[in-house]
Amino acid sequence: MKFRFSHFEFDCEALVLTNNGKVFSLNEKPAKLLALLLTNAEHIHSKDEILEAVWPGREVTNQVVFQSIGHLRALFGDDAIKTFSRKGYQWQLPLTEVTDDEAPPATSPQVETPKQTANNDNNEDLSIPSAPEDNIATDTPKPAWPLAAATLLGLLAGAYFFI
Repeated sequence: MKFRFSHFEFDCEALVLTNNGKVFSLNEKPAKLLALLLTNAEHIHSKDEILEAVWPGREVTNQVVFQSIGHLRALFGDDAIKTFSRKGYQWQLPLTEVTDDEAPPATSPQVETPKQTANNDNNEDLSIPSAPEDNIATDTPKPAWPLAAATLLGLLAGAYFFI
């Protein structure tokens, strides 16, 4: 089953994410979580349900769910997945199911490889993509305060060590 949302298309069986024809490298666990959220988008998925579907039979902490949700939000925006307090998570972006008739002709896609990674408790690699260049049109400007705050903290730390 394939779904289209925003500029993305996701194949839930092959666990392949594309953006405007470019294949994004998405690790297995976040891809399985995305498949779960998309295939039953009207349902609120509890943490236990997610753990059982994505990490079946494994003893992992709830932190892996939080990290995977955070990874998907970093890819698709904070509005893509809604958190329901004490209930779970639900997909929010409008979906269109893609039939084989609508699928674009097979070409040799380019793989978009993320540059940053974050590790969870089980040392599973949750890749976080770098900022896309001209792939995604965004209506919201990027705030400058995180860069200013990081710069200020760096200066303060440097001054602390030199004094």
